[in-house]
Amino acid sequence: MNIFCAGSEGYINQIDRIREGFSSLGHNLTNIEEADIIYCNDPSSYDSSFREKNTKAKIIYNVLDLPPHCMDGEKYDISRYTYIENPYGRSYDPVELKTKLKDCDIVTCICEEVQWQLKNWCAIDSEVIYNPIKDVSFLDLEDKDKIINQRHVGYKYLYVGRANDPNKRFNIVAETMSILGEPSDKLAVLGSENPQWGDYYGKVDDNILNLFYNSVEYFFFPSAFKSVGLPALESIVTKTKTIVCDDDPTTKEFWGDIGVSNDPVKIAESIKDEKWNQKCSSFVNENSDLYKIKFDKKTIAENILSVYEKI
Repeated sequence: MNIFCAGSEGYINQIDRIREGFSSLGHNLTNIEEADIIYCNDPSSYDSSFREKNTKAKIIYNVLDLPPHCMDGEKYDISRYTYIENPYGRSYDPVELKTKLKDCDIVTCICEEVQWQLKNWCAIDSEVIYNPIKDVSFLDLEDKDKIINQRHVGYKYLYVGRANDPNKRFNIVAETMSILGEPSDKLAVLGSENPQWGDYYGKVDDNILNLFYNSVEYFFFPSAFKSVGLPALESIVTKTKTIVCDDDPTTKEFWGDIGVSNDPVKIAESIKDEKWNQKCSSFVNENSDLYKIKFDKKTIAENILSVYEKI
């Protein structure tokens, strides 16, 4: 099969992993003109000229999430919006999004919550394919304090992601640790943005990322964006106790009943509660191997091919 893949490029994005997944299955990554499948991972890669350049290919457009202004529980009236800028500075044009989705043969999305959003707010049917996580794994380290660059680090908590995005609610992390009486140097922060709390490492390669996941006791992911957070899935694979908030609909979909309140006081109480710790440990231990396969780049490529076969 000849496949052309497009999407946001870069270390934190998924399109390279999806390409690797297709290659591992023996498929050819090719140009638009020779492709049997044109797969676009996010709206930035949709292109109305694809159909003109290749009339035989089947086009699959993937939706990562809908803009934050759609998340207020109101019926999504597509005519209400033409240009919106959210607090994080990103611009959205949902009218254009819906128009562009008409150019493809089938729409995919990355979780059941986004599938629901597309159906109820945009009247668009879609297929869930998920997104691939990084190549992390459980290491069963004997000495977790001496693994990062062969020096003692002593981190208890980890945060991975865009810490300054309001939807990520990093303030919950700092407030929870303050309530617990934990100093900021017990937290390692990885990602493209420095929240000015914790030890900030910036972007790290996948091997170091995996070591960080495996070295800490708790992983914070208090996001409210109503779309899947890949770092939280990666923490499950590494059997790290994961702190996610139950006001996000995706919590039940991916993290069952281990979700906690978005109140830092309640989160601190959960961290100190032996029963919650046991429940969380049981969940990550039971799902580590399953999630590593379910969200592997090869599996996601297979999911996309299954969608293609339905067209």
